[in-house]
Amino acid sequence: MKKSIGVITLRSGMAVFYGQLLTRLFGDIADIYVYNMEEKTIQSLRACDLYLNASTSYDLMRNDWAKAYLPPSYQMVNSDITFTRQAVDLLKSYPSGTRAILVNQNQHMAMESISQLYHLGISNIEFFPYSPESDQIPDVKLAFAPGEADLCPPQIPVVDLGPRWPTANTICEIALKLGNSFFLETPKYADYIAALADVDYSLQKISYDSLTAENKLEMILNALSMGIVCVDEQGRITLVNRTARELLGISRSHTLGQPAKIVLPDLPLQIAAAHPQLISIRGQDLGVTVAPLRIRDRLLGSFAILQPFQDAEERQTTLRLQKATRNHQARYTFQDILGSSPAICKARDIAMQMADNSSSVMISGESGTGKELFAQAIHNASPRRNHPFIAVNCAALTETLLESELFGYVEGAFTGAKKGGKPGLFECAHQGTLFLDEIETMSPALQAKLLRVLEEREVVRIGAVDSIPVNVRILSSTNENLLSMVQQGSFRRDLYYRLNVIPLHIPALRERREDILPLAEHFRQQFHADFIMSARAQAALIQHRWPGNVRELRNCVEYLQHMGRSAVDLEDLPDQFQVCRSVSMPNSPGEALLTREWTVMSILGSLYPQGRGIGRQGIVRACLDRGLPISEHEVRVALQTLDAHQWLTVGHGRSGTRLSEAGYRHYRQLLDQKADI
Repeated sequence: MKKSIGVITLRSGMAVFYGQLLTRLFGDIADIYVYNMEEKTIQSLRACDLYLNASTSYDLMRNDWAKAYLPPSYQMVNSDITFTRQAVDLLKSYPSGTRAILVNQNQHMAMESISQLYHLGISNIEFFPYSPESDQIPDVKLAFAPGEADLCPPQIPVVDLGPRWPTANTICEIALKLGNSFFLETPKYADYIAALADVDYSLQKISYDSLTAENKLEMILNALSMGIVCVDEQGRITLVNRTARELLGISRSHTLGQPAKIVLPDLPLQIAAAHPQLISIRGQDLGVTVAPLRIRDRLLGSFAILQPFQDAEERQTTLRLQKATRNHQARYTFQDILGSSPAICKARDIAMQMADNSSSVMISGESGTGKELFAQAIHNASPRRNHPFIAVNCAALTETLLESELFGYVEGAFTGAKKGGKPGLFECAHQGTLFLDEIETMSPALQAKLLRVLEEREVVRIGAVDSIPVNVRILSSTNENLLSMVQQGSFRRDLYYRLNVIPLHIPALRERREDILPLAEHFRQQFHADFIMSARAQAALIQHRWPGNVRELRNCVEYLQHMGRSAVDLEDLPDQFQVCRSVSMPNSPGEALLTREWTVMSILGSLYPQGRGIGRQGIVRACLDRGLPISEHEVRVALQTLDAHQWLTVGHGRSGTRLSEAGYRHYRQLLDQKADI
């Protein structure tokens, strides 16, 4: 199976170059995806086995906006770059005393490029740094650009040297992190390093097999995501890997062989400690673990392992997720919330607007309306979508079991506690979302503990003393009137207002009857059922009160699937639908008023005392509310039938249709007859 590499650059043009270069080198073993900050394509960043930060002057890991799009666990290679042999040969062909500007994205990169060229032996040209941020243009008649000629002042002729390439060491690191060390022995790699102006570790002349053990060790250490610093018994620095150099802001050449207490005074290399220490260097919190290097009783030195505190915390979050929440992932999005009724559209719109924050949401609604579906959709639309979503039903667990599940426990906290203890769901949901279903069933004691977690943002395991910081968004749900429970004293008022920052009500299915038939069709397709419902069966579905809401509707369609009928009529529906749904009321001798006409007449009759009329579309909506699906054409036919008896008065403009005086008298007679029946 192919691996994947995500390349992140500042500019779009460099993204194309890196994509082509890495495809040529690793295209047979990895798919290459390119993203850039300029066009914000990083917003569509996909999960990859390895990321390459190709913006050498840009610390991607210090940019929260960019970092938010990276998955919770990732491998990153920061690219070192160098000029090609062809570019250096071209520069050497210019006469001595040539004066030119060196153009790059910013002043730092321009200066760094000039320094690199001088290091490569370019002494015949006097370079002046230039970037778009420069205040003045040096008085020269020639410009060189490493692949970004468009940044050059238009009045100066420019020579494009071509983009700088990743160094041999960077390509080595990519190969090792992809688990493909054999790449270093291929002709493809040999051709690549031959094209560079300089090669790390003189790899151009030696194969991987002939590398010394020291070279191999340094390559491996440079591939690590943690910093490594080694000192000998005299306290002189003998090794600093790439990550340590980046974290400490030092260069390899200025530190090797130097006393650590002078070069790195903040690093406690002389103190071997079994537990990590937290230190601050260059404004960054680092976890540092120092261990001695010994052969038998002889001390050979020590080494320090450095890791940014934030990285360590994210790695712990990843491990928690893998170990304790393997199946706790949100599956549903807002696209899974079906329906076009005003009631469900309003709830969906509110949820979408409120997803992009960390405030608590209280989701209310009857059983079966889809409260957890909304909770998962909110999580997947939030910045926490790449972190765990954990749902727990508070009514399904006893008080003591729910307490241990939520808050965790230490070893020996109670009889039956696991050896080593167990993290609670708050810890496992760190950086993610915790959904507390049926929150109204939580005991007063647990309500108090939950309130403390929300206020302090830390949790204490059962039997422990130390607190553990947690960052969790709380979504909760209830099918009870929680405010009424607060007024009765059975639910804490302070906790209620902590949880109810964003109230969200999910409508019952009977409040969105226009969604019933589309939902039934969706479930029919989901079950791969092959049946057609008659008009009577459809009318029965719409008229049903649905105490179990969408869950009950889904069960009904599943029932019909197992019945195995190709045509479903009223009699084929479950028992709760077997009630009389027609209205037969005397109209004149030998006649009966049909259900459709009677429903329209009853709507008009209810408006008559108010002197109000109603249009055909209003009658359609009113019939739907009464459980009768009807088209505007059917309303027109019903009105024509009633008008034939002179029971209607048709108004002009927006006044609508209303019952005539005779029509209202007949309506009252029918009501009285119905009461007698």
